[in-house]
Amino acid sequence: MIATKRVGIFGGTFDPIHNGHLHLIKEIARAGIFSTLVIVPAGNPWQKKPLVSAADRLEMTRLALSGLSPENCEVIVSNFEVMNSEPSYAINTVAHLQELMSSAELTWIVGSDAVSSLKDWHQVEKLAAMVEFLVIVRPGFEVQSRLLPQEIRWSALEVGALDISATNVRQALARHEDVSGLIPTNVAGYITSKGLYGAA
Repeated sequence: MIATKRVGIFGGTFDPIHNGHLHLIKEIARAGIFSTLVIVPAGNPWQKKPLVSAADRLEMTRLALSGLSPENCEVIVSNFEVMNSEPSYAINTVAHLQELMSSAELTWIVGSDAVSSLKDWHQVEKLAAMVEFLVIVRPGFEVQSRLLPQEIRWSALEVGALDISATNVRQALARHEDVSGLIPTNVAGYITSKGLYGAA
């Protein structure tokens, strides 16, 4: 039983969302750390340029998570960043969620491959005072604490992350290869119907 409501925030471009993301979400939910997981597709990410629209990435994320119902952990998809035309900064998303969940403890979830870029995040010192960080260990990327800003409160979690990347998925789709082991069936159907990533 979780006494204090703890909320995990998992943001990403999800370009597209894939089975690696879903495995991570399921394992974090199963770990019993959080009462709620908020999945946040980036609207206008400042660090990378998505290949498809925010609206399409949001819909694919909703489709991928539509059948997910882990015990003791609510999983919801937030459209906050997609509906906001400004650059997608974690601190703005956290401030929004603090307003909605004023009594909750918020934790930002980040992959170990992104640890080295945290120092460059927008107003990271202020963000560090608002949330803790949960670093998910990804294949080939050990957690190097020396790369984390000193003011960050963090812990690490090993979930047996799958070695799947959105880049690999996009390349497979462009080559018209079988992606049944990489993305959910309903997401594949959506991609095909919309002709995204060169799929047809």
